[in-house]
Amino acid sequence: MNKLKKIINVLTISDAYILGMLIIYTMLSLIFWGQLQTPILNFLSYIVIATGVIVFAIVSSKYKGGKVFTLVRRLYVIPIVFFIYSNIHLYIPLVNPHDYDTTLIAWDLAIFGVNPTEWIGKLANPLLTEYLQFAYMMFYVLPFILGVEFTLRESDDRFFEFARIVIFGFFFSYILYFFMPAIGPRFTIHDFSMINTELPGLFLTDFFRDLVNAGGGVMPDTVNPAEIVNRDCMPSGHTMMTLITILIAFKFKSKYKWIVAVIGFSLIFSTVYLRYHYVVDVVAGIAFALLTMWLEPKIELLLRNLGFYKYD
Repeated sequence: MNKLKKIINVLTISDAYILGMLIIYTMLSLIFWGQLQTPILNFLSYIVIATGVIVFAIVSSKYKGGKVFTLVRRLYVIPIVFFIYSNIHLYIPLVNPHDYDTTLIAWDLAIFGVNPTEWIGKLANPLLTEYLQFAYMMFYVLPFILGVEFTLRESDDRFFEFARIVIFGFFFSYILYFFMPAIGPRFTIHDFSMINTELPGLFLTDFFRDLVNAGGGVMPDTVNPAEIVNRDCMPSGHTMMTLITILIAFKFKSKYKWIVAVIGFSLIFSTVYLRYHYVVDVVAGIAFALLTMWLEPKIELLLRNLGFYKYD
């Protein structure tokens, strides 16, 4: 018991969130062992990463003043967040194999009387498409900008509060995908194969689209993309995390808050304009962003009371 307490005392709140997700994945890998293509690899990867997080926390606690450990401590979560995102798609079809696109389309129609992506399509022009596709690609860049700024300010409290909320928000959005899996209007309302023709950009739009598609599991030569694409539309994680980033930028008086806001709100609009999301996905993303900003500090306080470390 004393060993467990000592380990908890060197783990940060962000470490706790990572370990929490890895525990969920480990349980899911055991539950769906016979339905996974590589169950042993999946299981072992979660154990290895969890062990690495704990070992690194113990080692870095002994070198608190070391710049290398400080830098690695701030950056190591980035590949882990990507890893956890990529793995969530192994389990969504197993936990909830039903797609809810029909329901989401019906909700949009009930609210607006039209399919918003079709209506917004009337406003389309290549210059606007190019800008909005660029804005959409700034999803991970915007929080990175704030992270760099807070690091250069040597403002540890702001950096770690920002990192903690963002990590929690990402993981919260991943869990929410289990409840209403959906593939989005580019596959259901529109013809996915015609998107470059119907919504052309100028120079980089097609390249950016290919990157987004690849991130969702769809390569250029995929025969039935709707069958294999990630089911991560509801809520809109892009909306949820971008709004959280905007709110934190203003809360901490970032020098780049207006840049983050302009690009961020453009990004949120782009999710519908570019046919990635239904409007109800965006509304849900806004609601869960606000819930995250309210909920995370309460969970953080609970974890601190349990002994987790906060870099004070």
